[in-house]
Amino acid sequence: MSFEQIFGVTYSQILLSFARASGLMMTAPIFQSRNVPPQVRVVLAFGLALVVAPFVVGAGDFHHFTFGMVVFTLLQEVLIGLIMGYMVYLPFYAIQIAGHFFDVPMGFGIVNILDPTTGAQMPLLGQLNFIMASLIFLAIDGHHTVITSFIQSYHVVKPGMLLLKKETVGVFVMAFSNMFYLGFKIGIPIMGTIFLADVAMGIIAKLIPQVNVFIIGFPIKILLGLIMLIFFIPVFVLLIEATFSSSGDAFKMMRLMLRRLH
Repeated sequence: MSFEQIFGVTYSQILLSFARASGLMMTAPIFQSRNVPPQVRVVLAFGLALVVAPFVVGAGDFHHFTFGMVVFTLLQEVLIGLIMGYMVYLPFYAIQIAGHFFDVPMGFGIVNILDPTTGAQMPLLGQLNFIMASLIFLAIDGHHTVITSFIQSYHVVKPGMLLLKKETVGVFVMAFSNMFYLGFKIGIPIMGTIFLADVAMGIIAKLIPQVNVFIIGFPIKILLGLIMLIFFIPVFVLLIEATFSSSGDAFKMMRLMLRRLH
């Protein structure tokens, strides 16, 4: 028996779905982590390809394609997967930006640690927020929603039908503006508290010049920042849950982007 008779799919369907799944695994949250070995990502991408391949319709037979057409079509599929994963991962960048927002006024700006998932330098509290957001993402089955959205993407963008139009740029700009807005919402409670603490210490410095506010200011701001962070955790959980739920902003932007790619 041939391969097509055993699996009920053609080589073309397998290659097309594997290319899009590979792009998704390189940028989607959790899957793109450096802690996930490349071999595991390849196996996951191939497993997704086998599941999705029977539903890949509109795919031409590669036997009738030139080599250049085959490569171009596969690159299109990889690009679609990359864009899908990147759109969902953008809120995680917002969480890192929020870490910069309140690490510096709290005095932790000079303390950066290595993020094991990306290999980049990240602020101390930004890494804490990133870990909490990753756990929330898994707890609300965000990774399942990523896979479901991947399967549904074939109903929106058929293989080989990628078109980058001017509307695509507008969606990217909107996604980046939402990213900064989310980072600001996460960081504003602590930033506001530290700002009020600076104002209070400025007043104390004017009224009581003998008090060295530069010495007592750092521990006070760190203590206030940590207290506000503890009280803000329930709100942080709600924000992340609203962002990564199946109807959240992250997946809304991804679906909007898919509709602009064909």
